[in-house]
Amino acid sequence: MNPMDIVNFFETLAGKWFSQRTTHSLADQSSLAGQSNLVIDFLSASDPSLSDLCQSLGQTSQAITSQIIICGLRIDQESRLSETAAPVKRTSVMVILAPDQDGQGLIVQSHGNLPCTTSQYHLADQVLTLTTPTATGSIEERLWFAHPNLRLRTSVITVGERVDRTCFCSEIRLGVSS
Repeated sequence: MNPMDIVNFFETLAGKWFSQRTTHSLADQSSLAGQSNLVIDFLSASDPSLSDLCQSLGQTSQAITSQIIICGLRIDQESRLSETAAPVKRTSVMVILAPDQDGQGLIVQSHGNLPCTTSQYHLADQVLTLTTPTATGSIEERLWFAHPNLRLRTSVITVGERVDRTCFCSEIRLGVSS
């Protein structure tokens, strides 16, 4: 996998997006609809916030060094999970690290005051798959474009070996960020 393919894919994520989300809990068979406004800025590999984030993690992983950062994203998100819920605002930064010869790579993501997460990514047939381990299982997310201004995302959250929740998002680009 050519690292430029990954960089090009992440560049296409930049812009202002409106997201409609439906989450389904298999445990209690309930569904919840939500909306988000996202502003995604593409960050080049030389952006100091990316190497700063990696340095703040210390020596927790030898794989996280500024020499293999290929790009990043800054995501400003305002979400409302239901009509009665208060909006939730957060900013996160994603550092995308170069893929190995099999096309697999790591993404380090900061979530403000929450602990950073590390996900494994793979891009195949223009579908990005992210797998994030959690304390009780994992989250697998897939993201692809149906059109340059329409992207789709699915998530499957597992607890142990059991699927706990699923999520589907359709996201419409409202404009390209400056």
